[in-house]
Amino acid sequence: MNKTIFRSVLLACCIVMVFSLVVTLAFLNSYFINIEFDNLRSQTEMMAKAVEESGMSYLGSFDSSSYRITWIAADGTVIYDTDADESTMENHLDRPEVVSAAAYGHGEDRRLSDTLSLETLYSAVRISDGSIVRLSVTQASVLRITLGVIPYMLIVLVLAFVLCTFISKRISARIINPLINLNLDSPLENETYEELSPLLVRIDNQNKQIQKQIDTIRTRGTEFSAITDNMREGMIILSSNGTIMSINASAMRLFGGNQSVVGKSIFVLERSPEFTKALEQAGTAGRSEFFFERNGFINRLIASAIQDKGRNIGTCILIVDETEKVMAEGMRKEFSANVSHELKTPLHSILASSELLMNNLVKEADKMSFIERIHNEAEHLVTLIEDIIRLSQLDETKDFPVEPVNVAQITGSVLESLEKSAGEKHVTVVNEVDDITISGVQRLVYEIVYNLCDNAIRYNREGGSVTVRCKAEGDKAVLSVSDTGIGIPAEHRARIFERFYRVDTSHSRSTGGTGLGLSIVKHACQVLRAQIELESEEGKGSVFTIIFNK
Repeated sequence: MNKTIFRSVLLACCIVMVFSLVVTLAFLNSYFINIEFDNLRSQTEMMAKAVEESGMSYLGSFDSSSYRITWIAADGTVIYDTDADESTMENHLDRPEVVSAAAYGHGEDRRLSDTLSLETLYSAVRISDGSIVRLSVTQASVLRITLGVIPYMLIVLVLAFVLCTFISKRISARIINPLINLNLDSPLENETYEELSPLLVRIDNQNKQIQKQIDTIRTRGTEFSAITDNMREGMIILSSNGTIMSINASAMRLFGGNQSVVGKSIFVLERSPEFTKALEQAGTAGRSEFFFERNGFINRLIASAIQDKGRNIGTCILIVDETEKVMAEGMRKEFSANVSHELKTPLHSILASSELLMNNLVKEADKMSFIERIHNEAEHLVTLIEDIIRLSQLDETKDFPVEPVNVAQITGSVLESLEKSAGEKHVTVVNEVDDITISGVQRLVYEIVYNLCDNAIRYNREGGSVTVRCKAEGDKAVLSVSDTGIGIPAEHRARIFERFYRVDTSHSRSTGGTGLGLSIVKHACQVLRAQIELESEEGKGSVFTIIFNK
């Protein structure tokens, strides 16, 4: 805009300058010609009076190097001429100045030479006898004068051009600076041309609308970021060319990126063939998904195309942690297999023993032992089924009614029910439980204490001991069950709470355990939000500690 204004002003200045120069030259030429005509007329009038008084004698004595004198008779014949032979000159009656002089007493004319370089001025006066005295003077024509002053005109034009350039820059700067210095953030505070007021008012209104829209977008962006950053699932929004437009905190943790990846290609985060194929399939089919493992977690990636009016404008990637679900599915399958196996073992034993008895293949003296085996296996089967039912209830029930639970009463009841099995193994049970009441579920606390004490007796050595303690420690109640049994090897301690997991299968079979006791303890502790700890030394015994919230 500055250049446009500068060029326009400069062009206008140049046009005005050239026009002024031409007009001035024409005016001056006209002015000086008028002066010359006035002088020539005065000289002609004086010459006419002298000729009228003295005649040819005056003309013969007159010496003029500036003017040409011609005396013309009334019929147009040249009587006398200072520059030519009168006898050879043609009739002058048709000359414009002669015609005017003959008619009005005075006549003037100006004629250019054939080369246009000279111009002759004529002035004629009629005297009393009807003859005409004419004076003429030759001078340079306007064209010749113009050609002569061209060098000076060029100098003037150059100087004028420089001056016009300077003035144009100043004028354009003066015009444009108020526009350049406009404060468009606060248009109404500007002091500028009055003609710009409607434009500034409109800009101010648009600024307010734009700011309102920006605030709305910023608020929505903040809300969107707050929502996505608090999602457990990872989410990535891609443009149509695969550029990351948005990525939440979960996705950054999963892929090891940060906010600097926004605006970059998705392949700076992940470029595995499965990932690339999923993106391509989402672009063609509209949706794709696949499972992948990362940092010990199993994730499901779902890629969905974002469409607008039938064309893909981007891709939304959602990454869901399926570890728990997959593990739960695996545990369910493993549990089903274990349950089938655990149920088949006593059933096969019962079936085998009953078939022998039915077919009278057992001696009379051995029948009692077969009947006892059937009874024990049936009893073990019932216990196993009851444990499975308890464990299923713990898995399925989310809310248990909370009530005050006296740990000392629960422990006393448990030890009383296990008194017979402890006596059979000659295990001494010591009860050092204080009178403590906690907030919990009585049946679950009973399951915890019963299974821990049952295992402590069942896997103890002959003549060993079991000690049950419960002490208050601040807002906690710490229950511990210690034994002098076989202990748990270090490599098995991480898995003993798994369902049907046994450290020594042959020994477990002989003790009659179901392999679900510690699983029940673990799930009951999870429901009660209690902590469970284990200390064990192989061959010396184990200590299970449960920390309840009072």
